[in-house]
Amino acid sequence: MNKKIVALVVILVIAGGAVGAYVLLGGLPSGENTIVVGTTDAVEASIDPAQSWDYFGWSMISCLGAGLVEIIPGTSARSEDIRGALAESWHVSDDGKTWTFDLRQGLTFADGTPFNATVVKYSFDRNMGMALPDGPQVGIGYGDIIDSVTVVDTYTVKFDLKISFAPFLQLMACAASYMVHPKYAPLDHYVGYNASKSVRECHPNGLGPFTLTKWTREGGEDVMMRLEKNPNYWNSSLPKVDVIIKFYSSEAALYNALTTGEIDVAYRHLTPDQLNELKGNSQFKVWEGIGAAIQYLCFQQRIYPLNITEVRRAIAAAINRTAVAETVFHGTVDPLYSIIPAGMAYHKPSFQKYGNANYTYTRQTLANYGYDENHKLVLDLYYESSGHYPHSEAQATVYKNSLEGSGVITVKLHALEWAQYRQARNAGTMPLMIYGWYPDYIDPDNYAFLPFAGWLNMGYNKTYPAGGVAQYALWLAGRSSTESADRQAAYYALQDLQADECSIVPLWQGKTTAASKANIGGIVLDITVQFRYWLLYWES
Repeated sequence: MNKKIVALVVILVIAGGAVGAYVLLGGLPSGENTIVVGTTDAVEASIDPAQSWDYFGWSMISCLGAGLVEIIPGTSARSEDIRGALAESWHVSDDGKTWTFDLRQGLTFADGTPFNATVVKYSFDRNMGMALPDGPQVGIGYGDIIDSVTVVDTYTVKFDLKISFAPFLQLMACAASYMVHPKYAPLDHYVGYNASKSVRECHPNGLGPFTLTKWTREGGEDVMMRLEKNPNYWNSSLPKVDVIIKFYSSEAALYNALTTGEIDVAYRHLTPDQLNELKGNSQFKVWEGIGAAIQYLCFQQRIYPLNITEVRRAIAAAINRTAVAETVFHGTVDPLYSIIPAGMAYHKPSFQKYGNANYTYTRQTLANYGYDENHKLVLDLYYESSGHYPHSEAQATVYKNSLEGSGVITVKLHALEWAQYRQARNAGTMPLMIYGWYPDYIDPDNYAFLPFAGWLNMGYNKTYPAGGVAQYALWLAGRSSTESADRQAAYYALQDLQADECSIVPLWQGKTTAASKANIGGIVLDITVQFRYWLLYWES
């Protein structure tokens, strides 16, 4: 779109086959009913709550579905920051193991199917019962938390828990706890994209702020999605506009699409340099907020010498987090010294004891295992190359430089696209890999398990070795207690143990950023790291 237009002009914009009329006066839109969002993200496998466990997949589930409760935008996701969505109210038993929800009445799916307690039970029984190995219900441990879901009456549903679980409302607010439409959600398999079926048959969601009316792919790659306002959404004041999502293969292409007017909002991922350029242009807004996303380094401990704790410590000490934060991200991330992010309850920066680029420690420790300037420790470091994580190659290069700065380590870099990266993770073939985490539910419980997460397949988990067993016990103590002091004691001890064991090493904690045309409103970037498409609107 030509931003130099000063006269009254009517422009027809074709976006993924959808035509919208844009009326501009002095360069500003009037009467808009559609906002186009661009991203380098894509659907990893599906947008089915029983299977999807990637950032963008959850974003679409949040657009097309709804949960019993939701986190109030702009808050820190404490218990008091959670409000009803499909549920109007709830109460919990004294022992913290029974939760009863009173549902909103009169809600329906788009085809008129009523929402009631039976739908809630079906959704949880189906998603948990499928127990997909790579799905969120298994990964998060729903089966370890929820014992049963019972229909009390048409609009009352009861959850009986196996444990007293402190962050249960936070769990109910995450996308894996959203409702599914029984008609489109088979009990025995998840639902994914199928070009031969209608778009409605490509996902099982419903009751959300939008309905999905178009989803196009070319060569297996997402091209465009169209989200239209759902007139049956429980919050009748939202959304304000329809949304078109366009997918781009690179940060450069995304930036070009924003600056040429092809899209109205760019979210995930623009580079720090691109964001800085936009900050100096009055035609755009740059949005910044707290982030809960983290990135960390994983050791494959079935491979010698990474199975030796002291060697992992030596590698951890040689990493220069500050260099990554300053040179790659230009201050848009912060160095991280615990798996629990800074700013979250019970955070303790236990990894600070190793410092940054602490080469004296690295050299002295590795010397005990025969490594020196003449016999260097050779490390194969893998990173993903398809844009799933921001600036992966630049990050990997800084880590290589900082590790080799010790004088006793040589690093070989290897790049894999995301699908192959996950396959290699599952096969356990990457000695060192860079991985990231976006929160499922906003509580330390959802981070503290990562160093012994079985799905990372590092040869270090809750059953082996002794350090993993001990970490698991402390994690259970932290998540089960209803007393804040007891939770803090467990999480502090856990973070200290994680720093001692170094099964994974925290690298950085992100900040959340987006960019838009100057007359876009409604972007809220908070600790949930959730992009709420349904809050977008055109400012007058």
